[in-house]
Amino acid sequence: MKRASINILLAAVLATATAPSAQAGWDNLLEDAKQLGQRAGKITKQAWEKAKEQWEKLELNYTLLQAFGDAVDEESALIGRFYDLKRPIDDKAKPLTGQGVVDIFHEFNKKKWDQDIFTAYYSPKVKLYAPYFYLPRCKASYGPEAFQCNANADKGEPIVEPTAWVVIYRGVVTAPQSGSFRFVGMGDDTLMVRFNNKLVLESGWTIPTRRGFEVGTHADYQQEITRKITNHNAAHQKEITPKTKGRAIYQYENTPHWNNRLGGLPSGVPFTVKKGEKYPIEILVSEVPGSEFGFCLLLEELDDPKNPPHGIIKKDDAPMLHLFRTSKVLPEPEKIKQALKSGGRDYSINDCREGPPFFEDSLIWKADFEEGEKRGLFSRIFGKLTGSDKDTAMGTSRKDNDEKDDDEESDKEDDDDKEGGKKDSDKKEKSDKEENILDTWRLW
Repeated sequence: MKRASINILLAAVLATATAPSAQAGWDNLLEDAKQLGQRAGKITKQAWEKAKEQWEKLELNYTLLQAFGDAVDEESALIGRFYDLKRPIDDKAKPLTGQGVVDIFHEFNKKKWDQDIFTAYYSPKVKLYAPYFYLPRCKASYGPEAFQCNANADKGEPIVEPTAWVVIYRGVVTAPQSGSFRFVGMGDDTLMVRFNNKLVLESGWTIPTRRGFEVGTHADYQQEITRKITNHNAAHQKEITPKTKGRAIYQYENTPHWNNRLGGLPSGVPFTVKKGEKYPIEILVSEVPGSEFGFCLLLEELDDPKNPPHGIIKKDDAPMLHLFRTSKVLPEPEKIKQALKSGGRDYSINDCREGPPFFEDSLIWKADFEEGEKRGLFSRIFGKLTGSDKDTAMGTSRKDNDEKDDDEESDKEDDDDKEGGKKDSDKKEKSDKEENILDTWRLW
């Protein structure tokens, strides 16, 4: 009941009670109060139903936010930009397909990942903020839809077809502990990772540095990258420290398509970090022909970086690895399915099973960026109710006018080291929790 209505009712009661005919008018007053109470009850019920509807929407978005976009209690993610390489916006640029896409990635890497090379092509205003990179095989059209490329198609904007597109993610991460690591991952069609200004992983159907469109499927390429070479000092007949050029390719039970068609998930080159220090990271994922898309980025902790595992390692011997992530959230298969079937369209694939297992307590690499890039929990969640944001399996979306330039790096000190710490010496043995993670992804 509104305050004004309550005041009117009280005034009426006092006036009637002090009048000579108070007893005679009391019955009428009670009837009026009863009718007023019924009206207030109806209004209250309507307000409650509306509030309940809004709360249910809030709960839904809260769940999706946890699973697919960002951490609730941390503002830690990498920022991704989408480019449609088929649609030049510069007269000097040409539409790219097939080998042309591989060539521009090759040039992009030669120019030390200068993103200006893609500014000649259409890019939507929406950026995505991703805390991990784990999207099992789905339809390639999910990429453009995730970046809301076709949101204004009914207003005459050209449709972005699911071919020849690329997403570049950037950020600065703080190492949770000191040690040596290497990335392990797959991108269908392309995954490239540049860490601390050095290309440390390249995998997929296309291998841009070799300008090969389907090099990643060739057995000779797989043998070449996994071969270990030991150098000898012939002059002194003395063996010097072995240098491992070979890398590992891991085959998991839950990655049958990538095992059969691409050999498995390749590792990258080792790198060393110090706890608390910051390192720039850039990640490229791309789809070329436009049929299926997916990617996964894991992290392997190395006991001996000079002699890491190498060769093609089969399912039973493939190790459990960390999921590379920048927040405490983990991908969940059921929530991914929900995201891929949202908005009235189904982007999933019937035999979608590319979901390798990972440590439940995977290391968290805190991601830093300008404070203007961050938004509080309330603005993120309640913004969903007005449609200002959209959560997808590729990240949490925001508009350009809601943020500052994402190329600037944050200098904010990270005082919270509680997520880091040493891992057990026997970390490679699968614990009960890790077995549960594996069982979960077997159900995919």
